[in-house]
Formats: sequence, C-alpha cells, structure tokens
Amino acid sequence: MPLDPPRRSDIPRRIALGWFSLTTLAFWLPTIRGAFDGRSYEWGLAGFGGRGMAGDYWLPVAASIAAIGVTAGSWRGRRWAFWVMAVWGLLLTLALSIYVATSDEDFRLQGGTLGIDISLRWVGPVVFAAATVLTLVAATSVHSRTDDSLTSNWLDRPWLVGLALALPIQFALLRSGAPGSTLDQLGVLLTIAQWFVIGRIFTLEEDRLAAG
Repeated sequence: MPLDPPRRSDIPRRIALGWFSLTTLAFWLPTIRGAFDGRSYEWGLAGFGGRGMAGDYWLPVAASIAAIGVTAGSWRGRRWAFWVMAVWGLLLTLALSIYVATSDEDFRLQGGTLGIDISLRWVGPVVFAAATVLTLVAATSVHSRTDDSLTSNWLDRPWLVGLALALPIQFALLRSGAPGSTLDQLGVLLTIAQWFVIGRIFTLEEDRLAAG
C-alpha cells in the first residue's frame, strides 16, 4: 500500500532523503561531468574510474539510475524505498567502520574542483551510524496513506522542465570552464543542487495541491 510522501514535519524521513542524496552524489557528479566535461575530467571511486565517458563510466550511470529509482519510490510514498535507503546506509557504515579499524591510511572526502579535503577517519563512522539510525526510524515509522489514489500525473512537469533546462547550462559551464575555474565550480554546484532536488519531479499531484 502506498505511504505518505515526505513531509516537512517528518524529520527522520527528510534526513533519510537528504542523507541518501548526499551519499549517492558520488555517482551523479561523474555521470554528468563525464558526459559534459569530456576526457579532461578524471574520476575514481572504490577502485573504479575513468576519463570522461571512458573506463568504468557505466558504474556511476547505473548507480545514478538506481538511486533515482529509490528516490522516486520515496517521494511516491513507497515503504520499500526507505528500507533500501536504510540498507544502503548500513552497508556504508559497516564498510567505513571496517576500513577505519583495519587500515592505517586516512579516509578523506575530497573534491578537487571545490577545494574540499576533509578527514572522515574518526567523525565519519559516527555520522554515518547516526544517519543510518534515523533512516531506519524513517523506514519503520511510515504510515499507510488514508487514500489509495495513484491516479495523479507521474511527473511534476514544472520541476522536470526546470531540471531539464539546467542541463545545457551545466554543459556550457563544465565544458567551457578550465578545471578549478569559476565556471567549472559553478557547473559543479549546479549539478549538486540538481541532484538534491531531483526527487521533486516525482511528487504526487494531490500532495502538490495540498502543499500549495
């Protein structure tokens, strides 16, 4: 049975959605940048990597599609989507904890374009564990909808059009900007923002009307 979509007052579900978007951003960035930047963009993730759309480019593309599917399920009020988020968070927490406990190397969050370089060796497991707990709370606390109506439009067209129109802007910024330049940074920031709001296109029509 469908479930209520995320509400502003439902903090665990909001955090679950935000955390899932944050932890899957690592797939969306190389998907967009690999296509728009071209071979000047090099990425690496857990032993996989490539330049532009070469190498293991299939991995971020496939992972992005899967993440969009889970995000769509959560915004359409599906319980399974929150459980997938919880399992994903648990796997990340376990992997990071094992890495920190068994490796002498530091675990760092790095983003060359934006100049990000943060050590997650000690704070990472705590943050990941807390976010996973909140995601589990969200997965276990969702309630069935009072109605079973799924007759509304599948996509929120204004959001869909807006995100689609952002693509040529991203292409222009990423393709024309030199690595680390202001244009390149703006393209990256726009891509990050795009990923965090992409779920909006799956909002039920009746929920959009209620919110308005």
